[in-house]
Amino acid sequence: MRETRATVYGLDVRADRPLSFLETATAKPTGRGIEVSIGAGDSGDLGWPEAAELISDQRLPDGGVSFQIERNEEAGYRIWGPAYGASVLSSDGHRLWGALGSDGIGAWQRMLIAQVLPFAAVLQGLEVLHASAVAIDGGAVAFGGHSGSGKTSLALALCRRGADFLTDDVLALERAGDDLIGHTGAPVAGVDHAEAERLRGAGVGAGEALAANARERVERVAVSAEPAPLRALFLIDRRLDGPARPRFEPVTDPRELLAATFNFVLAMPRRLEGLLHASALIARDHAERIVAGPATDATELAAAVERRIGASP
Repeated sequence: MRETRATVYGLDVRADRPLSFLETATAKPTGRGIEVSIGAGDSGDLGWPEAAELISDQRLPDGGVSFQIERNEEAGYRIWGPAYGASVLSSDGHRLWGALGSDGIGAWQRMLIAQVLPFAAVLQGLEVLHASAVAIDGGAVAFGGHSGSGKTSLALALCRRGADFLTDDVLALERAGDDLIGHTGAPVAGVDHAEAERLRGAGVGAGEALAANARERVERVAVSAEPAPLRALFLIDRRLDGPARPRFEPVTDPRELLAATFNFVLAMPRRLEGLLHASALIARDHAERIVAGPATDATELAAAVERRIGASP
């Protein structure tokens, strides 16, 4: 089988089999490599030791395992779940071994782009935010918020108005002096079924569907080929009693931005120092909260963001 080579989240990925979620990535190599080997067996075939520490345990509503993260000083980290399969990362984030789960290669790739590659990016010295982002006038504009707040929908709405899609749900940042450079993500976006139906009703064509679950479908999107300096981060705050027109509030305390961080599982002193520095840089430049009511749609939010940053519609 042909291999995959793609640069996403600031990492140069080289996999020993085709990965449809990465195949249309166009970003230039960064020099931070990760070698990926994928087998057909279960997680036990990866030689993961029994003496491992459980450091994260994500559960389904029925109490079953969604995914877990384990750590072993010599073997590195294992991220696994019954449906998703397993991924074992070396301690330095340069090597990945994978085994498919019950839902096959599509589910394994969903975990790859949502958790595993972002985890590897942190191990290789980047900081990662739980945020979607677009590029406008050469700068990255990012959107954080809890799941379901509308990060992806807002990013796609801005792209329909002329922005370039940068990344969905995971934003890898690299420090460059007093700037933070936002790297291109995987060339896919997770669109919830209600939003997909709304877009179709508005006559906006959906992208190729690569995978789907009960909550969303993963669609192929065209992403920017170039990283961009981060110019603004907006935290989406939807409230039942929110205003009819979006309201912008300043975020001046860097500690408020920690909630947008990818995870706190990796709490080494060097990582925490970098995280605090990144948060301080974001707070210094342009960090705001967008307060909106539940009826405010992505198109309204996009127009409000454009006015706020002074972009041309």
